[in-house]
Amino acid sequence: MIPLHEPRFDETDEKYVLEALRTSWVSTGGPFIDEFEQKIAEYVGTKHAVSVSNGTVGLQLCLEVLKRKLEITNTFDVIVPNLSFIASANAIIHAGGVPVLIDTERNSLNIDVNLVSEAIEKEYRRSDIDGFYRSKATERVLLAICPVHLMGWTCDMAKLKKLSKNTGIPIIEDSAESLGAFYHNGAHVGQTGLASVFSFNGNKILSTGGGGMVVTNDDYFAKKLKHISTTAKSDNLRFEHDEIGYNFRMVNILAGIGLSQLDKMPSRLERKKEIFELYKGEVSKFSCGKIHQEEHNCSNHWLINIIFQNNNEKERVLKALLMGGIGARPLWTPFHKQPALQDKSFLWSTYDQSEAMWERTLSLPSSPHLTNEQIMNIVKIIKEQF
Repeated sequence: MIPLHEPRFDETDEKYVLEALRTSWVSTGGPFIDEFEQKIAEYVGTKHAVSVSNGTVGLQLCLEVLKRKLEITNTFDVIVPNLSFIASANAIIHAGGVPVLIDTERNSLNIDVNLVSEAIEKEYRRSDIDGFYRSKATERVLLAICPVHLMGWTCDMAKLKKLSKNTGIPIIEDSAESLGAFYHNGAHVGQTGLASVFSFNGNKILSTGGGGMVVTNDDYFAKKLKHISTTAKSDNLRFEHDEIGYNFRMVNILAGIGLSQLDKMPSRLERKKEIFELYKGEVSKFSCGKIHQEEHNCSNHWLINIIFQNNNEKERVLKALLMGGIGARPLWTPFHKQPALQDKSFLWSTYDQSEAMWERTLSLPSSPHLTNEQIMNIVKIIKEQF
């Protein structure tokens, strides 16, 4: 079986794990945590990085900090793309919010910024009292816009940043899949918004098995997020807590793995680009769809995707790949079709574009240690279906 995306560990990773074990720094304190936070901040190019137990709770914490900063105590709205892994919506709901679902841009995996602007104009009004954008129908505050950088590609963040500046609505970036993705000017993805969240799950380019990181340039935001993610303890000796917090901390043993994995990022990104170019070149030789790419940034090529003409082609190829021991996967079911979200989200407009991408797209095996021979075998199976 060739997995979709599997982690790879070596003796360097083992060295960090053994050091954590032998020094007994295995839990939510330890030197690796501080060092990992510092090095991720340096890598992304932000002032602060706060480690968390996973990317989903990182998003939730960002919304918790934001609503406390703005003194929002009631249910609120958050704009989010209709096409994403369900964690993007779950985090909003866990924080006490309602996901407002926006369609993707045409032939894109990412949110349509023009539709975001249109939704704000049509569904919200700016309050003369507090300056918040409030729903015309429910009076809920529009707390944030939460773009998701799917597969390492981004939406038009320059346009979204301008919209945020004009409205004052903060951007919280779901960058779970985007460590190692850069804009064309060389800036790392995740610096545009108030905060951005990365995931280190087992299927990511940098994997610690679990864990995540929130990055931000905002001093208050970083301090508050660290505080409430570590149980909001105000007196370490007497265990006093000055507000309701969460135990959403990364453990030192995983931070050690993260340090080792971060050193491997340059070589992994180089290999990921080679894999992308090989898939792209081989698939372009015959009429069976095309390898997906977008224009707004240089992707880390986390998962490489092939777009077919229709759902029947996609399903035929998926069946053949699975029968051949190839771990291809369809995209996640869009939010507007998710049973769990039917009564917990606000459906705005139609979702033709995200549904079209969902119906036609397959993610192909994309591990950085995938061999050229394996890629050629995958392409051969695809080609045989046409």
